[in-house]
Amino acid sequence: MTSVMIYTIAFVTGAIVMSFEMLGSRYLNPYFGSGIYTWASLISTVLMALTVGYFLGGWLADRTASLSVLAVTVLVASLYMLVLPSFAQPLLEFLTAGIDDVRTGSIVASLAILLFPVSFFGMYSPFAIRLMLRSAQSSGTVSGTVYGVSTFGSIVGTLGTTFYLIPTIGTRAITLWLGAAGIGCGLILLALGRLERKAGAATAALVLAIAVLALPASANDALIDEKVRAEILKRPDGRLAHVESEYNDIYINKRRSQLIMTFQLKGWDYTESVANLEDPDDLPLPYSQVMTAASLLYPAEIKRILMIGLGGGSISTYYGRAMPDVHIDTVELDQRVIDVAKQYFALRDTPRVRYIAADGRVFLNRSKDQYDLILLDAYRGGYVPFHLLTREFYTLVKSRLTPGGAVAFNVHDGTKLYHSTVKTLGDVFPTLDLYPSGLGEVIATLSADPKFDRAVLAERAAALQARYKFRFPLPEVLKRRIQNPQREAKGGVTITDDFAPVNLYDTIDAPKPKRKK
Repeated sequence: MTSVMIYTIAFVTGAIVMSFEMLGSRYLNPYFGSGIYTWASLISTVLMALTVGYFLGGWLADRTASLSVLAVTVLVASLYMLVLPSFAQPLLEFLTAGIDDVRTGSIVASLAILLFPVSFFGMYSPFAIRLMLRSAQSSGTVSGTVYGVSTFGSIVGTLGTTFYLIPTIGTRAITLWLGAAGIGCGLILLALGRLERKAGAATAALVLAIAVLALPASANDALIDEKVRAEILKRPDGRLAHVESEYNDIYINKRRSQLIMTFQLKGWDYTESVANLEDPDDLPLPYSQVMTAASLLYPAEIKRILMIGLGGGSISTYYGRAMPDVHIDTVELDQRVIDVAKQYFALRDTPRVRYIAADGRVFLNRSKDQYDLILLDAYRGGYVPFHLLTREFYTLVKSRLTPGGAVAFNVHDGTKLYHSTVKTLGDVFPTLDLYPSGLGEVIATLSADPKFDRAVLAERAAALQARYKFRFPLPEVLKRRIQNPQREAKGGVTITDDFAPVNLYDTIDAPKPKRKK
């Protein structure tokens, strides 16, 4: 019922906007004529007002997605229209007397009459989309339907006002009828908001009980769609997709039971993720098996994880399936990577695992949430963007940790950039451990606790393994730890926002210190 009414009101508000635009000519013509300048002013004003409304509506909806707030925007615009006939004539006479140029006068008058109400009506569509949207998969359908219905209403309003209302009743009466129609829509939205609050209060306990009962049986399977992976497994080997995005050239290839995501950059193919279609708990890439070492540094129960960099979602899915109570936010710069991961790697949004399209640093700057673990695997091809490698960024990451929280970074070995990254991490985090994967990647795990006792690592690894049954046992991962990680910083320099020659350092080989395992 609520959905039907939101779509219906989208139609009505669309009709009101275009009806009011056509009606605007009746207000302006006696004072500024019916020439091309008047119509250009009316059309431009409506487009300007809709632009303002779309931006404001989207901004407000992200902060308070409420039927009651949407109702207020419609009511404000409608009340303006109800009082407009009382001041339109003196306002237009004042503008005519004060502005000699017809072109300037027509645009100023158009702005004075139309800008305010149309801006508020323009807020409706993005706000309605936010209220109707339940998942990213339906975003296209919901957006298209709201704007399609609203545009159809605009057509009806244009033709109805021009061919029927203006020849039948006066300008004042039409304005009042439009205002009354808007008031009716606003009151309906208010009533729907109250009904939803009452219904939500009455059914919350039942919904919560169902969710709690359903979660143990379905939490693991909900993170991926097993049927989708089974269908992809049946497809012949080779390239399944090539997707170009604003940031990446994305390739999806199948090799027997493995599904591989690669990025092509400057003629080179970089493997971003590999999934075993027959075994969702497998991590074919060695470095991803080692990322779990970060959990050894957190002394309490892990409840919230932030993953920056998605690929095919292997690491976040591995954590999510092994730890059924953990909430995971995965931030990925490229929306198309998220789309491809959902389509081919069968990832699914759930109440506890969500995928967010954003730059990792921008997300951390804007979000004040804190996490027990933060995992960073944000590679674009063979490199990490420089603003995710600086002391200032690491300090920001540190500030988003819960007390005792831990971090894991995927770092490529063998260059001056590696040694500089280790040095910079050590400048920010008092506790630093390194775990080589054996294939060129090193996982750096860090804690902000300067008194962290490494003597508890073995005990903690055994306890976590017993509880979560990780596919790749934590005691075995622990054996990879380098005994003297500070030696890896030799030859490196601190990278800052002001001084970050990462592209140069990534091409310079640095002498490797001997490692004692």
